[in-house]
Amino acid sequence: MTVFAIDDEPLMIDLLVDAIKEAYPEIEPVTFERPSELLEKAKETVPDVVFLDIEMPGMDGLSLAKALKDISPTVNIIFVSGFLQYSIDAFKIYASGYLVKPVCAEDIKNELSNLRYKKTPKSVKIKTFGNFSVSVNGVPVKFRLSKSMEMLAYLIDREGSAISKKEIGAVIYESDDYSRSLQAEITRVARWLEEDLVFAGAKDVFFRDNGTYSINPDAVECDLYEYLKGASILFTGEYMEQYSWAEYRKCNL
Repeated sequence: MTVFAIDDEPLMIDLLVDAIKEAYPEIEPVTFERPSELLEKAKETVPDVVFLDIEMPGMDGLSLAKALKDISPTVNIIFVSGFLQYSIDAFKIYASGYLVKPVCAEDIKNELSNLRYKKTPKSVKIKTFGNFSVSVNGVPVKFRLSKSMEMLAYLIDREGSAISKKEIGAVIYESDDYSRSLQAEITRVARWLEEDLVFAGAKDVFFRDNGTYSINPDAVECDLYEYLKGASILFTGEYMEQYSWAEYRKCNL
């Protein structure tokens, strides 16, 4: 979950962050003191939840909330104010919650467990940090061919781009000889990959089209993709450790 928080008073933002982390230690809020900075960041990475102070110099929290709604109508806005007088105006713009300062961890838990807009969890989960693995509804996917699993890993790394057989051969098989036998082998591996995913209940993940292969990034929940969007996910320097070709990406994370 990507969480933004803004308050023009450093002490208040520190107290808010402490409450959020006490309630959910895995969340690392991105904090701001200026509305303009938050808006710029939201254009790059749309947050799931934004905790907004209301009385701020320049752009007040209500105006900022409207601007955020223009970027993403389903962003969850939780106002954090020292006053109750703005609550009616807050809910007129479909805020998810309204907290009165000072907030505590229990307040945060109540608000985040009752969000107006909730993400539907994806059933296919991809883990790339450490060793590559795939699960569907919590059950590990079994790949009959190790190369099928490696092909999927490479397509995940390529983030949905269409990848040719020739590129698959060069990267996964480390071969400059694009022979007929290699092409046939890649076709066989791709067919088994597709069948394994369909059997596991993940038929919408993998695509074949005119000799190219790709995945649908929107059909999976992947730690790499969340990390690239700016989510606070623990990355300790390990990425698809079982595959040598993953070293380039690891060096650029």
